[in-house]
Amino acid sequence: MAPYNLHWGIIATGSISSEFSRDLLVDPSTRGVTDISHSIAAVGSRSVQSAERFIEGLKAAAPSDGWTWGVQKGKLDGVKACGSYHDVYNDPNVDVVYVGTPPSAHHRNVKDALLAGKHVLCEKPFTFDLEELDELLAIAKDKKLFLMEAVWTRFHPLAAEVAALLESGKLGKPQRFSADFSMDWKPDSEPASHRMLNPALGGGSLLDMGPYPSVWAMLLVQRNPHNHDQDPQVVFSHQTVYERTQVDLNSRWLVQWKDLCQGLLLSDLSASGQREATAVLQCEEGDLVIHYPPYKAETFSIIPRPDRFAGAIKEKTTHHHPIAQGNNGLSYEADEVARCLRQGKVESEKMPWAESRIVQGWFDVVRTQGSTPLATIKGTAGQ
Repeated sequence: MAPYNLHWGIIATGSISSEFSRDLLVDPSTRGVTDISHSIAAVGSRSVQSAERFIEGLKAAAPSDGWTWGVQKGKLDGVKACGSYHDVYNDPNVDVVYVGTPPSAHHRNVKDALLAGKHVLCEKPFTFDLEELDELLAIAKDKKLFLMEAVWTRFHPLAAEVAALLESGKLGKPQRFSADFSMDWKPDSEPASHRMLNPALGGGSLLDMGPYPSVWAMLLVQRNPHNHDQDPQVVFSHQTVYERTQVDLNSRWLVQWKDLCQGLLLSDLSASGQREATAVLQCEEGDLVIHYPPYKAETFSIIPRPDRFAGAIKEKTTHHHPIAQGNNGLSYEADEVARCLRQGKVESEKMPWAESRIVQGWFDVVRTQGSTPLATIKGTAGQ
């Protein structure tokens, strides 16, 4: 049987859209996939010329580039360069739209695509606030359209191995959790207009970087077999304000899972983060440590507790589960979209709407309790 081929429309032509499009064109067999393939049917930008440059950049793949396979196999044949996003939404050759615009535009872009009858994969953070997200979920449900937040980390090889480890019960009940995504970004060296520093674009560490400590909270605690709390709440939060533009330089928040444990989550633009402890789940029998980087982790360790409090884990072991060679890691989530659409699903069991709502709710609490301009900005729900 021929692989199920999904035809994508790409919205925006920035770096993340480029990486995603390249990964669509990588030979699926290199990651052990034989039932799925991907093609790009249309690219939307603010001008036809910009879309054409984006497409030409894909076609100019060198022989050593991982996405050369797709170019040679005709996965760009007939791709249309569009000078508006609506031209992509209305293209009958497009099955699903990938939204790679800045976060402040996600709600508008996704809403327009859904109203045009297209399935959507939207980059994280899903929306600016929970009200925007709930409006999009209602539209998708009403129109029976697939919608998913593009949390690529959930679909990587390591995520599956960690899930199996937790299901085995080897580590026992969680006792506490921490996760961190920090970058020594040196914001003083960037213009105030940069998207990471501009409040009007949702700048600061929380919305851009916060999804990564949150994904490990979801994978290690929320989905843990011992957890029965489907509505974990933020107990307290703190933001340090970057004085030049008033966005958050760092954010941290403590989440409580009833009758289980607490978790401290951190995003930061002023420090590098820890190499071997980007996320830590401490359990009754031993600790699970995810190695940096949190967005594309390939290594984890299982570590014994201190001798004074020893558990069943007696020796440290380290486990490596790399992304397939020639692949940046974004194709795994694209494969999930294709399989869901092939099965007629409107949401993914691996990245369900309910878990996107939990994380979006955390961000709303941290943002509105802080003192940045984002605390009082309203989203575009209803517009």
